[in-house]
Amino acid sequence: MSKSSTIRFIFIVFAFAFLIFLHVATVNEIKNMTREKITKTELLNEKLNRIEMKTVEIQKLSSEERIVKIAKDTLGMLSPIENLKTIRVDKFQIEQLEKLLQEKYD
Repeated sequence: MSKSSTIRFIFIVFAFAFLIFLHVATVNEIKNMTREKITKTELLNEKLNRIEMKTVEIQKLSSEERIVKIAKDTLGMLSPIENLKTIRVDKFQIEQLEKLLQEKYD
């Protein structure tokens, strides 16, 4: 073998080894990123489940049956026997009141 062919062979071997190293490093980084993605997805799902549980708990605590029961038992309140009366106000009257309040606070 001549000197130039030996140098060429060594260069090709080093280039090939470098490309293999790059490939292995890239595959390793992809595996690490995939593992990290799975971990973060599981963490996100766990947090979403916690949020859902808190939402359900809030709905339970703010349910009408619970509030009425506490009002009756703890506070001694009574439910009205007949329905509450509704008050009807004309839109024009509301606008007049808004104007009066606006003038008062200006």
